[in-house]
Amino acid sequence: MKNRILLLLTAFVMVLLAAMTTMAQDQPAQSQEASKPAAAEKKHAKAGASYAAKAETLSGTISSVNADKHLVVVNSSDGVPYDFTVGKGTKITAGGSKAKLSDLQSGKQVSVSFMAERKKGNVARSIEVTQ
Repeated sequence: MKNRILLLLTAFVMVLLAAMTTMAQDQPAQSQEASKPAAAEKKHAKAGASYAAKAETLSGTISSVNADKHLVVVNSSDGVPYDFTVGKGTKITAGGSKAKLSDLQSGKQVSVSFMAERKKGNVARSIEVTQ
């Protein structure tokens, strides 16, 4: 009877070890695949881009400009206000020529190309005064 229990216990331990070995072999492959997007996100974050984010465009009327806070508020055609953060990389043009944030005025029609980011909100890539 002791031999049968010992034999069953040994078989159980061997099956358990085989299962753990199989799981351990699968684990690195999963963690490597899972770390690839994270590594790509870090690379894109360093480059100042958002991973898998697409640029969007909004046309509307400037309702306010705050140069100190690097902020422009644009009302869409529906009257909904959108805040845009203006950074050093934001391209601002008026009448086809380069302009500054301080050149933007309330009431002007603009087209804003932006990236929606979680932490920074809507970051303007370009602002073009259309009128």
